[in-house]
Amino acid sequence: MATRFVGTPNAAEFPSANFPQITQINQRPVLAYDAATSEAAYWTDVAPQGLTGTLSLIISFAMASATSGNVVWRVQIEAVTDGDATDLDSTTSFDTANSSGAVAVPSTAGYLKQCTVTLTNADSLAAADYYRISVDRDAANASDTAAGDAYLIAVELRDAA
Repeated sequence: MATRFVGTPNAAEFPSANFPQITQINQRPVLAYDAATSEAAYWTDVAPQGLTGTLSLIISFAMASATSGNVVWRVQIEAVTDGDATDLDSTTSFDTANSSGAVAVPSTAGYLKQCTVTLTNADSLAAADYYRISVDRDAANASDTAAGDAYLIAVELRDAA
């Protein structure tokens, strides 16, 4: 698989409400996703030439305090093609969410964990599209049982190439 985009906490964009706080752990920037409220962050890019096949997003995270339980991540793609009838001033057009399912947290808080979310719903993302990736912790999901914040460290978009 080829890496097509890497998103870091410092490059994240936020909605007007319900977004993770940017903080640091040992001088490393992270996004602190709450266990009780679904919070979203976005990353924006232009899709490169040669984008092929099914996309996946690798989420790198650590837990602030939890050493047991699961987290559930949701990923959405919004792709806007030249000529689309999408008013960027007033609307969003994210595709249906893709779920990580229940991801077991590391047994030691602060340890790195990675999960891969297959983007079967990718809004027909194609080369030269302006796109946004939305990542949120699905706090309302009954399978998200880990207490405390989940620290998102980075996201990496890959394709099948």
